[in-house]
Amino acid sequence: MAINYSIAKMVNPLDRESGEYKFYAKAQANGSVGINELAEEIAYATTLTDGDVLNVIRALVKRINLHIAAGQIVKLENLGSFQAQLRSDGSDTEETFSPSLIRKVTLQFRPGIGLKGQLNKANLTFHKVKGLKQEEEPMP
Repeated sequence: MAINYSIAKMVNPLDRESGEYKFYAKAQANGSVGINELAEEIAYATTLTDGDVLNVIRALVKRINLHIAAGQIVKLENLGSFQAQLRSDGSDTEETFSPSLIRKVTLQFRPGIGLKGQLNKANLTFHKVKGLKQEEEPMP
């Protein structure tokens, strides 16, 4: 497996105050895969049809949403866990905090060992590509 990357000049994220720029690797996607393709791949590897797999995935997404909205953490073993996270404005005291200060609810995903294990640097190769903002070099 290979991950494409480009090089980007950025302020050091560990020391933004310094204003010092360094060059960092940035992952560059080389495409995407959709739910239909995943369903076909899973169907090919199992005794299920791609329609069965699609139905299971769609039902899973609905159930995850319902449980997260009920305030639960959804744990999917090796895949990982999903949990609601809140972003809010602060209040001066605990007593003056009210739900109106909550600005946004986001979804936090923590990958499980099944996903983390696949992203072990020892299992990957890296291929340098041009970044999205880099201009193509003129042809001679």
